[in-house]
Amino acid sequence: MKKIIITSCVVFIIAAMLSACSEDNNDPNQGPNEIPLKAEAGPDQTVAPFTLVTLDGSASTGPESGISYQWIITGSASEIYLSHDGTNLSKVTFEPKVNGTYTFTLRITSGSNFSEDYVTVTVTGALALGGTLTQTTTLVDVDPDSSMPDYILSSDLIIPDGVTLNFANFGTSNSSITIKVTNNSGIIVQAGGSLNINGGSNHKLTADTGWKGILVDGGAVDLYNFVTIDKAGASPFAGQTEAAAITFAGVSPQIGRMQSVHFTNSPSRDILATTFVSASNNVIYNNTFSNAIPVKAPIDFVNKIGTNQFGTYDYVQLVPSGAGTIDALPGSMSFNFGNGIKYFIDGDFTSGSPINISNTTILMKEGAGILAQHSTTINQSTLKGVNGTNWKGIAFAASSRQLLISNTTIENAGSNIFNTGFFTSAAKAVIYFGFGGSSFLSNVTITNSGGYGVYNDSPSDNVEVKGSSFSGTTLPAVRTRVDLVHSTFVSSDNTFTMPSGVAPVEVQVPNASVSPTSTWRALGGSNYYLFSGNAYLSYGSWTLLPGVNLKFKAGKSLNILGGGFTAIGTALAPITFDSEAGTSGSWAGIHVQTTTKFEFCEIKNGGEVLIQKNGVTPATEKANVVFDYGGGSTSNTFKNNTVSGSGGYGILVEAGRQDPDALNVANSNTFSSNTILDVIVK
Repeated sequence: MKKIIITSCVVFIIAAMLSACSEDNNDPNQGPNEIPLKAEAGPDQTVAPFTLVTLDGSASTGPESGISYQWIITGSASEIYLSHDGTNLSKVTFEPKVNGTYTFTLRITSGSNFSEDYVTVTVTGALALGGTLTQTTTLVDVDPDSSMPDYILSSDLIIPDGVTLNFANFGTSNSSITIKVTNNSGIIVQAGGSLNINGGSNHKLTADTGWKGILVDGGAVDLYNFVTIDKAGASPFAGQTEAAAITFAGVSPQIGRMQSVHFTNSPSRDILATTFVSASNNVIYNNTFSNAIPVKAPIDFVNKIGTNQFGTYDYVQLVPSGAGTIDALPGSMSFNFGNGIKYFIDGDFTSGSPINISNTTILMKEGAGILAQHSTTINQSTLKGVNGTNWKGIAFAASSRQLLISNTTIENAGSNIFNTGFFTSAAKAVIYFGFGGSSFLSNVTITNSGGYGVYNDSPSDNVEVKGSSFSGTTLPAVRTRVDLVHSTFVSSDNTFTMPSGVAPVEVQVPNASVSPTSTWRALGGSNYYLFSGNAYLSYGSWTLLPGVNLKFKAGKSLNILGGGFTAIGTALAPITFDSEAGTSGSWAGIHVQTTTKFEFCEIKNGGEVLIQKNGVTPATEKANVVFDYGGGSTSNTFKNNTVSGSGGYGILVEAGRQDPDALNVANSNTFSSNTILDVIVK
């Protein structure tokens, strides 16, 4: 078998043409002493491709006056070029580059007589590959039968610096080169070397049982136009811990193109990258993958994957640098997760570049999370723990940037806090909003959180939650500041399905100077806002719409100190004020020092302790409501309300303060189960 002598070739036919006569060697037109004219084309031959073949007609006989020789190709697998030394035409040579059967006619002539003989050259077999290429080399289609190998790779083929291995097409798009690889062999493209499989079509690299594949060790590949890589990745290359059909390693290996590549029967991964790969976005396009985990690569590899055919697969595995290390892309580039692909993020992902997740599924490693330090957009996607496991969730800490999540489902997050060394979250949550610009959740479904659903820990920035649903969160579905509630819930179209005893919304009050404001909407059904601390209306106006339910932790109070307060419900949708426990005398109650309107309200279970007026002076009695308003004439109203379950009085009117005339039958208030009396006016 010939070692490898392959070049591009110009193919045409040359024959040693002499004039022919119309007679053959059976015409008795010779003298009595003349030697009979008889052509001898030599024995049939079987050779390997790229073997120099000699056609020898020197055994032909004829008269001493001379013989003329002519070689005529009467059938061949491809065009050939016959050569001779220019004097002895009885011998010609050619080098077949394509397997097949080549038939030649030798015609000899003497005067008006001629004689013919035939010889057949059968070219068969594959060329050998292996070792280190010493010069740029072009492979050609040796065997027209695409089921037969053109080359046999029996040892590692190394493409070193400055050398390129090409697949030629011989000027036709039907060129099909097949390399058959023996077990434990592969192709290594070293730094500065290049493998180009982009001419012709239907090229194939295969093995009987399996082979190592292609290792791009700092080199470059250009794979394009129907390339099949079959049974590759059976074992790893030396220095590699994992196997793959194509492995990218070394310093900045390059992909020129990877399009219309068909990975078939890969026993491991189809593509493995262990380092940064230099390539344009979406360069891996229109390929067919065969493995359950077709790709494993660093997280920045995500942008190189375009639209492909994955068949039945588990996911594309992306490996971030881990907690405490920021993964960032050059310039203004974004991490783009899309194209309907399922991704597995194998560890904590701290992104220093924008994140775009669209129309895809993100599977997170158990206990891992996404810390976004730049703009993040998630749309029409699903994020969940791999195999149903629990994961940290998403933490957002991007000054003046937005978090936008819409039409997305997030499952099994909130398993732990973030603690990267430079960022620590205060609580477990599916979405932990540390700081950033005003952000939005729209039509988001959050299920089975190990902590909060949405936790807004920003001192000023808001997260609007609209048309979203929460179920099975271990802690409240949403936690936000008291002055941001109105802009968090701008509509009443959220749905809360909470475990028993868990508040849908937890309201945080940083201090007495941070007031609720604007309009608060009902959360639906018996869902409620839970105050974990004392609430203070110090200025502005605050309106509660029908169906709003407020609850307070033990010992906490609602202090309406300044501005205007309106709580007007309806008979079918009253506004309620209650304790978290819902038992008699289990929160401090309401303290009023400004103009108020209470209509169709249920005020229950206050009077646990004496309310501290202005945070200093205790009220004279325990009560559900302490009226301590000393202003002039007012339009305050208190009617159609129910006051019950107080640990002291239902209503206390401090001495000299305005009496809301709650006992006036015209005001239609109802009192029940108050421990001491319904109303006391000092």
